[in-house]
Amino acid sequence: MRDKPDRLRVYEFLYDRLPFSENEVIEYEAMKRMEKLEDQFEQCLMKIKTSNMLVHWHAEILVDKRLEIVNVLIVTDYCYYLFVLHELEGEHYINPFNILCTMSHEAVLDLNRSRQLFELFKEQLIDEGKYQRPIILKYVMMNKGFKLKGKRSDLFLESNDLPYYLKAIEHSAVIRKKNHHPAST
Repeated sequence: MRDKPDRLRVYEFLYDRLPFSENEVIEYEAMKRMEKLEDQFEQCLMKIKTSNMLVHWHAEILVDKRLEIVNVLIVTDYCYYLFVLHELEGEHYINPFNILCTMSHEAVLDLNRSRQLFELFKEQLIDEGKYQRPIILKYVMMNKGFKLKGKRSDLFLESNDLPYYLKAIEHSAVIRKKNHHPAST
């Protein structure tokens, strides 16, 4: 279903054959972690019927001159779902500045950037006609050891909830397709 990124294939081929710089090793390790997370997500996705969906893997987007990764984009007749996968572990909280932090107060993820990411996709995912499909962005915490304390956010989806969320997407894609009423012009 999913193809391994070409860059990762090249790194894997060259890893024991050529010396890597420190930056190349860091990039290679990050790509392996992303591949592992995408594989875990794909295992959940394989448990549902995806015939009424389009699934796109691994989009790299520049937001304010910084690279953001959307690991999975699921498109149904009525909605776009963006999934950003993370493997954070331990207890975290959202501070008053909307930044996800560890319990030792280390900033991990700037949730303010999610609005920019959303807007970027909103500009690119323009539907024809008057109807614009909603765009839903979720940060999926693939590590079962992740806990969010205090203020909750609907941006987060924990690994335990992922199968149910994907099943709901499958169900709504089928139901809505049966009752499809295109917007009148």
